[in-house]
Amino acid sequence: MKTKNLIITVFFLAVFFSFFSCSKDDNPVAKDQEVSLTTKDNVSVDKWVYFSFETNAEVSGIDSSNFQTSAEWDIAFHSRHVRLNGGASGTGQAGAVDLGEVDWETVVTAPSSGFVKDVWIDSILFAGVGEHGPIMVGTFLNPAFETAFTVDLSTYPPTYLPSRHVYVVRSRAGRYVKIMLTDYYNDKGESGYITFRYKMAAEGSMEF
Repeated sequence: MKTKNLIITVFFLAVFFSFFSCSKDDNPVAKDQEVSLTTKDNVSVDKWVYFSFETNAEVSGIDSSNFQTSAEWDIAFHSRHVRLNGGASGTGQAGAVDLGEVDWETVVTAPSSGFVKDVWIDSILFAGVGEHGPIMVGTFLNPAFETAFTVDLSTYPPTYLPSRHVYVVRSRAGRYVKIMLTDYYNDKGESGYITFRYKMAAEGSMEF
């Protein structure tokens, strides 16, 4: 009888730990994500690609008329520039800290302060060439991410290279995400298709 009870106990423990392990593996919070944007909405200065960390997907239906009031997105991209759902760009809690060129694996805890909010920046987006040269216009964006790429102006068009800086973002809902922008080009070599790596902390946690 004792042997039978022991076998039953071992069986249920094995099922429990197997279920726990699968649940953890299936949980996007517990592992790194790599995203390559499939949309390039930077043909016009008012077009951005919006993305949600909660759904791990691009978000459609957001444009210049509603991005500041929408709760559907966390981060957005236009060329090499980044916008977050917070500050001047939205009603969320989003902000970012630039940790510099540090090892990804060493960033295990989100900072408790230093988060930069979105602001309006004048004359930062290229809007074409006019009679007197390049036309530059302003936009809402997050200044911390202006270091995400370096620009080589010796080529035409300019070449954008990732700086490999690691950032910690506070999402629209207040969750912490570590993120690195890793490429400016898709598999075909076409520019403006950002690839990034991120890992989101569990709700209420600052640990990655």
